[in-house]
Amino acid sequence: MLDLSGEVKERVIRIWENMGKEDRDHFINQVALAMSIWGSDKEGRALVLDVLNEMVKKGSRNLADFGLFVEAAIKNAKNKSKIKRAAIILEGYRIKHALPSEPHMPIV
Repeated sequence: MLDLSGEVKERVIRIWENMGKEDRDHFINQVALAMSIWGSDKEGRALVLDVLNEMVKKGSRNLADFGLFVEAAIKNAKNKSKIKRAAIILEGYRIKHALPSEPHMPIV
């Protein structure tokens, strides 16, 4: 899959529009770090989309949570060690920048 479904795409756009600049920057940085490991080819882009789908499915309200959902991409990855490596690097990024260890989720 190299595209987000209409509903997921709309949700991602709404989340993006409601995010502050700092959270947008953290999202972009985390995606860039992940793609530096996964590659920017079809497989790497598909993994990013898998993570975004999982984030929306689970109800995350902030794309800066990207690093918390990376391991969800394992199910569709050919090289699971790349996913785990990205997860470790993103965890370090999140700690360095004092990002939450729990996703931004609506209170039920």
